Amino acid sequence: MDKQQFETRIKACEACSSRSDTRCLQHSRVCADFAKLKEHWCEPWREVSPEGHQLKEWKNKFKGKKIRLGICMPTMSMGGVCRGLLTMMNAPVKHGIEWSGIAINNAGAFDPETAQRILQHCPIYCTKDDSRFQGLVTIVDNACQIVVDGSDVVKLWGYIHSNDEIDAVDWSAKPILIVAHGQCDWTRKNLAVSLSKGSLCILASVSKGGVKCFPDAIQDQVKVVYNGVDFSRCAPAQGRAQIRQEWGIDQNTRAVGYIGRFANDKNPLAAAEAVRELGTGYHAVYVGEGYQQEQIVKGVKKLCGDRVTFIPRVEDIGTMLAALDCMVLASPSEGGPMTVIESWLAECPVVSTPVGMIPDLEAEHGPLTFGIPVDPSPWEVGEGVRRAVIGDERIERARRLTWELFSSTRMVRGYEALLRG
Repeated sequence: MDKQQFETRIKACEACSSRSDTRCLQHSRVCADFAKLKEHWCEPWREVSPEGHQLKEWKNKFKGKKIRLGICMPTMSMGGVCRGLLTMMNAPVKHGIEWSGIAINNAGAFDPETAQRILQHCPIYCTKDDSRFQGLVTIVDNACQIVVDGSDVVKLWGYIHSNDEIDAVDWSAKPILIVAHGQCDWTRKNLAVSLSKGSLCILASVSKGGVKCFPDAIQDQVKVVYNGVDFSRCAPAQGRAQIRQEWGIDQNTRAVGYIGRFANDKNPLAAAEAVRELGTGYHAVYVGEGYQQEQIVKGVKKLCGDRVTFIPRVEDIGTMLAALDCMVLASPSEGGPMTVIESWLAECPVVSTPVGMIPDLEAEHGPLTFGIPVDPSPWEVGEGVRRAVIGDERIERARRLTWELFSSTRMVRGYEALLRG
């Protein structure tokens, strides 16, 4: 590289939106040093990078062959990412992805039930043993490296800080699948860590909003693949009247649901605030669990008194949705909330903030939820609930759209098409 070429690249670095002071946020390098490295050419320099050629060659090797996909993430809890993974694993369609293994970093929030379901498809590895694993996890020297060695491509997700284990992994040995599962600062930090590892990256997001969490220079490389759900989960196994009798409410009472993780960042108290605002004739139903469960249960009871029912996490979500009159999602940020998709499929009206893929879809298809603003007041959530339980044509429109866009088949085939290019 001659002096003129080097100076041209430095100017490109100076104009790049990923630059902060003298550092490149995308590659975690001092910009001047980065510009010297011929093997790390940047797309903003309008040159086809060697990584681009390598990725194309890698994809050519798997035409007509199975692709072994591994996952590296901090822990295994039943959140949206694990639910999505299980949905793809159980998709009722032939596809070209095999599951090579999952590496977790610790036992925090470890869910044995989720692990047992995952083990039907692939092993789970961790570097440190813990009694909470209940013998479900294989202990190895470096779990992430084991998964990289046994995979054709590895999804790296969930880390917002690097650590000794992932720093010791040879990420450049395999392409990395990097997915934006949200649209907030946490997602940006997570993507920054993932993008700093290895050199061959395949980029995806579960919503159009999530694409904006990637550095500006690479957003045009990000493919949107919507989350899918297991349609069979949304079919009720019991009748509405029977379930409501078990909840202790009559058929004229409006059941307002919250389904998901019990964590304050989800604004779970909003459903209870709506029930208190609306008064007699409304009853809150909370389905799920989480690390802040004790605090949230206490807060809900303070708001609703005895007009609330708590239910542990269930697989038979269809029965819950059939017995509800509406579901409330008041989170300030989401990626592709599966509880919304499942509610749409079950024709349960959704009261929601404009998060995740909802704005994408409503811009094209019209209203699908009974919208409330981010950080809504109790009155605003209550009005959303009041409109939702009356209902209108958007409930049927959302159901039809869910059948079209959010099947597990479409989801797994979307990721396979992304990996194959």
